[in-house]
Amino acid sequence: MPPHTWPTDPVTLVQPFEARHAQPEAGALLVWAAWSVDCLHYLDDVDREYDGSRTVTGGHRPDVVDIAHVRCATGTAITALDLCAAGLGRTFCGQGSARELALPDFDPSPPANRLRRVSALRASLPAAASQWADNVFADARYREIKAARNWLTHSRVRRHFTMATGAAINPRLRIDLATTQLNIRQVVEDARDLATQRVSELLMMLHQL
Repeated sequence: MPPHTWPTDPVTLVQPFEARHAQPEAGALLVWAAWSVDCLHYLDDVDREYDGSRTVTGGHRPDVVDIAHVRCATGTAITALDLCAAGLGRTFCGQGSARELALPDFDPSPPANRLRRVSALRASLPAAASQWADNVFADARYREIKAARNWLTHSRVRRHFTMATGAAINPRLRIDLATTQLNIRQVVEDARDLATQRVSELLMMLHQL
């Protein structure tokens, strides 16, 4: 498929926001979030082609391909959203240290030990930005992708092969999370769609913030 086409070039949306708030670092973070979305569309093309052909470049094992694709998809999607949160943190929350804020810093239902800090950060956001964060947290795809990313990053993931049928070869893995199994192809698509929708929404509202 052709590269992702943005309705409006992200750079043209970010530049006035960056200039208005005199926050070049925030602008860079938001543009990097958009580029992360572009990366997910590229990965989706690669994964779709592999899903149809089962042709593995360089003779790598099929399970290695699946894990590489799903790690990249989940990690990049969550990173894109965290970059958006980091841009908001730079602009509205006085964040100036080397450590950027991430989306969990705006969690509407934080753990008790983080309630005071998160509440203060959320209070610094414009209402539209706070609502954007709430919408991401309420998105079932975010919970799915975040859980898969965490398992792939911090845990030994239980992996299940799908059953090959007919002429199918190299059946794809399923990722076994706590209460569900996730199909690799579906995770890649969900990661792409989640990041595309939510990053686009934030970029399109920058003129209001």
